[in-house]
Amino acid sequence: MIRIEFLLEEPSMKRFLQNLLPRILPPEYKLGENYFLRPHEGRSDLQKSIPKKIQAFNNSKPPVGIFILHDQDSNDCKKLKNDLITLCTKPGNNVKFMVRIVCRELEAWYLGDMNAIEKAYPAFKAKHYINKAIFRNPDEPQAASELKRIVPGFKKTEAAGLIAPHIDIHNNHSRSFKNFILGLNRFISSHIE
Repeated sequence: MIRIEFLLEEPSMKRFLQNLLPRILPPEYKLGENYFLRPHEGRSDLQKSIPKKIQAFNNSKPPVGIFILHDQDSNDCKKLKNDLITLCTKPGNNVKFMVRIVCRELEAWYLGDMNAIEKAYPAFKAKHYINKAIFRNPDEPQAASELKRIVPGFKKTEAAGLIAPHIDIHNNHSRSFKNFILGLNRFISSHIE
C-alpha cells in the first residue's frame, strides 16, 4: 500500500478532505498514518514545495505517492496542469504522482451538490437556486463567486468542514469533483500492493 501525501493549495481544502476522504479511501487508510494532508499558503507556496517534496520522497520505503490539488482560478486549466506535471517530472524522480485541477475553486464542488449546502446551512434553500442557469455548470467562474452572496454566514474554511460531510460523492454535478474522485480511485487502485 502506498502512503499518500496530498499537497493542497490552502487550509480550506484540508478541512474539506478531512471530512470527505474517510468516505472514499479504502478502510486501511488512516489520516496521519498512511495519508497526510499538507496545506500551503496559496499557489506560489504550493508550487515551490512540489520539487522539494518530490526530492524528499524519491525512493522512499514504503513508497510515497503525491496527489496535488490546485485551484484553476483564472488560469488555463491544461497549461496549469502541464506546469505542475513538469514540476513533478525531474530526472531520477521515482515518486508516483497525480495532479488534479479544481475548476475553478473549491466552492464549485459545493455548488455541485446544493442539497449538501442546505444541510450545512439550513437557511439556504437549494430549491430556489438549483435550476437557475448560473448554477447549471458549477465549474463556471461566476457560479462560485455567487456562493458567498446566496449562503447566509458563508465563511470559506468553516464551510469546508460543514459541507463536506453532506457531499453526495456519486451525484455531484461538478465535473471537476467527478474527475477528482475518478482520479483518486485510479491512483489508489494502481498503487495498492
